Order: sequence, then C-alpha cells, then structure tokens
Amino acid sequence: MQRVPRSVFLVPNDRTKDEVVREARSLGITTFDATAIEESKAGFVTATGAAAVFANRYDGIDFPGDECRLLFLDGLPRTTNPQERFFVAKMGANALLQGRIQTRVVQAVGRCTRSLQDYSAVVVTGSELTDYLNSPARLSFLHPELQAELDFGARQSTSVSIADLVENFDIFLRNDAAWEAVNRQILAKRDTATQATPSGVGQLQAVVTAEINYQRNLWQKHYEGAVENAGQVLAALTDPSLQGYRALWNYLAGAAAAYGEGAGVGGMSARARIHFAAARDAAGAIRWLASLARYRAELPTVSTENHALQGQIERLETMLLKLGTKHEARFAQREKTILDGLNSADTTQFEIAHKDLGEMLGFDAGHHESDASPDPWWTSGKYCLVFEDHSGADPKSSLGADKARQTTGHPKWMKANTTITHVTEHTEILSVLVTPVKRAEAGAFPHLSDVALWPLADFRVWAREALNVVRQLRRTMGDECNLAWRAEAQAAFEEKGYDAAGLIRSLAGSNAAKGLKK
Repeated sequence: MQRVPRSVFLVPNDRTKDEVVREARSLGITTFDATAIEESKAGFVTATGAAAVFANRYDGIDFPGDECRLLFLDGLPRTTNPQERFFVAKMGANALLQGRIQTRVVQAVGRCTRSLQDYSAVVVTGSELTDYLNSPARLSFLHPELQAELDFGARQSTSVSIADLVENFDIFLRNDAAWEAVNRQILAKRDTATQATPSGVGQLQAVVTAEINYQRNLWQKHYEGAVENAGQVLAALTDPSLQGYRALWNYLAGAAAAYGEGAGVGGMSARARIHFAAARDAAGAIRWLASLARYRAELPTVSTENHALQGQIERLETMLLKLGTKHEARFAQREKTILDGLNSADTTQFEIAHKDLGEMLGFDAGHHESDASPDPWWTSGKYCLVFEDHSGADPKSSLGADKARQTTGHPKWMKANTTITHVTEHTEILSVLVTPVKRAEAGAFPHLSDVALWPLADFRVWAREALNVVRQLRRTMGDECNLAWRAEAQAAFEEKGYDAAGLIRSLAGSNAAKGLKK
C-alpha cells in the first residue's frame, strides 16, 4: 500500500472492513468508504496514500488506469443475503449459486482493470477465497486468461520471501520489458487452457420457464397448475449436483399442493405428503422438513439421534472448511496439537486438547474453570458427555472418594449452569471418568454407579483413530453443504460410534464401579 498512491480493498463484511480501516490508518493511509466514493471519486483519485475499503461490493465501482494499481480481495463472496446462505448451508444447492459466485469473483478481480491495456496487481487473502481460486475444478470454469493469471500468481506466491514479493511487485508496476517477458508466459498458458461448464448448469437453464410459471400460477391461486409446473422442474433436475435444489422444489410442490387442499382441490393432500416426504429425504439437514405441522402425523418420524448426528456433521463440516481444504497445513497442525496435548503429562494441556478433540469431531464442546466444575463436555442435540480428566494420576494409585463424588456430580453442575453449558432439563448426560488408575478406594464405589470409565490408554488410541477418520473424510470434502459428503460422513460416524448417542451407549457399558478394583 505504501508503494502505490492508491489501493482498493474488497471485503465480505463490515467487521473485516473495520479491521482493514484500522490497520490502514495505523500506516498513515487515508481511507474512503463506498458512500464517499459514490458521491464523488475525485477525492480518492487525486489523493496520495489512500485506500478505498468496501464491504460486500463486487461490482458497480470501477477504478481504471492510474486511478488504482493495487487491489486486495479478502474472503470469498459466497453468499450475500439470507436466502443464498440458506440455499448453500442447508439445501446444498451449490450448483445454483456457482455461476453467481464465479461472476462476483470475476467482477471483483476486474475492478481496477477496465480495458485490455489496463493493469493492476491483485492480492488474494482469506483461506476460503484462496482455496476457491486454487481448486483445479473451479479454476477450469474461469476464462482461460484468468486461469493463466491465477496459475502464475499461485506459483509466484509459493515458498517466496517478502523481499521477493516486493521486488516482483515493483517489476509489475514499472510495466516495462522485464514484465512483458513474464506476460508472454501468462499468454502462452492462456492459449493452452480451456473453459469448462459446471455440471447441472444446462438443466438449471432449461427449467427457468417452468419456475416462472410456478410463481405466476401460485400468485393466481391456480394451485394444481403450480404443482404441475413444480413437477416439470423436478423432472428436468436429474444432475447429482442439484440434489439440494430438488429438495427445494419438492418442498415448493408440497406447499402448492397444501394450498390446493385448503382451497378444496381434490387429490392435493396426497400430493403434498409425497412431495414433503421427498423434500425431507433429499435434504436431511433441514430439520423442519421432517415435522411440517399439517402433515406431521402422516410422515415417518426422524429420530432424535439422527437430528443430533446431523448437527454434529454440520459442525464438523464448518470446522474443516475453517481449517481449509486446499492445503492441509492448518489441519495437520491442529491434529498434532491435539494429539500432543492428549499425550502430555500436563493436565491443563490435556484438558484443552480434550475439548479441541470434541470440536474436531463436530461436538459443541466446552470447558469452564470454576469451583467443582467438570473438565471438558461434548454435546450434540439432546445428548451430552461430561468428563472428569484424571489423566495426571499415578497409574499405581487408587481413585479417592472425593474424586468419585466430584465426577458423579458433574451432570447436576451442567444443569445448574445452563448459561454456560447450554444444556436443558431434557438433555441426556453421561459422566465419564478418564483415568489411568485401575483401583478405587472403598469409599469411592458408592459414587461410581452412574459413572462411565474410559481408561486413559484406550482413550488416547480412540482419539488417534477418530482423528484419522476425520482426516479421511476431509480428503473427499468438496463445497460447503455437499449432501453426498454429509451422508458419507454421517455413515462413517454411525459405523464407528462417534456420534453422541452411540458414544453414550458404548461408554454406559463401561461402568466405573465395575471396571475399577478395590
């Protein structure tokens, strides 16, 4: 920023914008927001040492020529409103928004290059956007010249020092013969690249007329016509990538049929039940689809265990996306930190690693330091495992009555501190003792009848195996809310018993009163 008169920042939200503004001003940079630029660009384009910072604005404001030679893109412009977030996070309809997201990325990249002769350096930050632009599958959907530029940029940014980056930036800004030699390499790469079409796009284009007719018929209260239009949409959406969008249209078909039934149209009740059930089966992550009030008694129920596991897999997905899917450095570091902590003799490190392990497995994990508080707890849905980490004990020692009494009281503490634990009176809580000891004092046994025993050595082996399963699932992960991946992850967790209900069942059989000797 200090090597150019003006720069532009495009960020996804106001929080990030405020952080950029604070950092820029700390460098003596004058900042402009979108409102100021929309009133007049004159103040910005005549300033020196200035930065324009916009949140969630990827088009409409251009800076051609010498107005700006440096553009920062932070974060992926994935979703910009609640409807889009719903489509991606719940419906798994990534294919629906793929073109829209790609358009925003291309528009953002081009804010400072408005002609064939124009040029601007683009700095990409944020793990989501970096992963997006480094994905070979997504890269293939972009224009060949942008593919070549991104390939060049990725190679120039790998294993390079700050001094080298600054030197390359200076060469670029001079735009002389040295840069022209580099540009010829980019153009050669462009000439060998081809642009692919995302799967399912043709089908989305083909159903537009039926989608509009559905809206028109619904508005005119021609409900049987709307149901027919929805059926036309569903008949054409056969691509696997559109499974989530099919779920939406099954719901819309069911809604039109429900309205038709209310208006006295014959045969609509059965149609509504069929479509609502199909929607529920196609998008299990949307839990209210399973309990639509009007047809609840006539739809098969979804178990609380399944609800809990769905939430666990969603949190697992969020965690993996946060750690990044293109490179495994952050995942590997977190995995190592957890395993090192679990193998540590330091009880504080063990407890922190224990909580982090729960988060890596998709649990809503917590830990609170206060008098008589438990060690980490893992919750999912109506199930909760609360732990007493006795990891620092001498394996040859015996469990005392005070430690046993403290362990058995953890469920009561959890329900007495709901603002911290977020459990309810209906939460099923199992207290689990993690310890290397094999014996307990006589006074401890009366307090251990409702406590599960998890030998420390067994717990460490289990943790390593569980993290390995997560690592394997990460390798097959694609976009956010990939319904096929969620189904794969859910099946793996059910098989291994990593879900909350499965863990409670398996640990409940390891009663501490029976597992420890006198």
